[in-house]
Amino acid sequence: MGSWGFDRAMRPRDRRPEEASPALSDTFEPTQSAYTHDEGEETPMLARELTGDLLCARCRYNLRGLSVRGRCPECGMSVRGTILIKVDPAASELQPIPFASLVGVGLLVWPLGALVAVVAIWYIRWAEMFGHAVHEWLGLAVIGGVLASGAGALVIIRPHAHIPADGIARAAVGVFLYLPLALGLHVLYTRLDPLGPTPFLPSGQANLERSGLRIALSLILAVILACLRPNARLFVQRSMLLRSGRVDRQTMLAMVGALGVVTLGDLAQVLASFLSTGASQSALLVGTILIAVGSMFFTVGILGVLVDCVRIVPAVLSRPISLESITGASNDEATAIFDAAGSRPQ
Repeated sequence: MGSWGFDRAMRPRDRRPEEASPALSDTFEPTQSAYTHDEGEETPMLARELTGDLLCARCRYNLRGLSVRGRCPECGMSVRGTILIKVDPAASELQPIPFASLVGVGLLVWPLGALVAVVAIWYIRWAEMFGHAVHEWLGLAVIGGVLASGAGALVIIRPHAHIPADGIARAAVGVFLYLPLALGLHVLYTRLDPLGPTPFLPSGQANLERSGLRIALSLILAVILACLRPNARLFVQRSMLLRSGRVDRQTMLAMVGALGVVTLGDLAQVLASFLSTGASQSALLVGTILIAVGSMFFTVGILGVLVDCVRIVPAVLSRPISLESITGASNDEATAIFDAAGSRPQ
């Protein structure tokens, strides 16, 4: 490892298999610095301090004496991020983003468009509840918000190099599915809803066509989230390595769970079509409650994604860490150095 070695407990040959360190992007203590301990005290291996010189890959601050779980006191980049770029300059979490400004805008438009659509839907339901007229532009706002969100999600497909082909393909499928999602919402809010009373009021009636379409839309949304999540996590890992802001990496999974609750509500309304009058009204009520609760949590999830994206954008816009910056050589020379020395993990 040269001059930036760890104390003896960090040497790979001294590790037992069960003591292997976790991935560099795992959770760590963002404020931790050098770890002090009494002689003979058992210490977690990742808490040990650096005993050699290691210059921060971002600002060149000497990290000697800091914990592997700590952060550079000058720029906030994690020590593990510097170790990663030293060991594997091709790590996907730290690849330069060629069009950083465009990617940053896309990451903000992605959740903002979804939030516009959701707010418009909530307003439509509020207007129906209080007997106000539902303007046609509200349905168009839903469609426009979804299409804007899909346009923003384009930057998730391949924001930088060294993204696996299957990850690119999944993200592309997720973005493509915004089109049938927008079409389905258009049918729902501009054709089906104006023809009859909403099923979310006491006077509402079960509508198999409407409930079936809503179930299909929930499934499409769940697939979109599942397809975009792997590449979105690359931005999360980048943010965790480059800065101290915390990002909730489970938000998108929680949104899928919320869609599951919504789907249960729609299934209850489908069941209401086959029940007697009294039981049908009870099923409609249960379905309405489940849809409202699931929709509320889905809305909270969108807000969480927006907050995460706001935290991630500074890491996207930050000065890229290149091979030249960590070796002092040209790009061709630095690449040759790493390739010849076999520095990248095999």
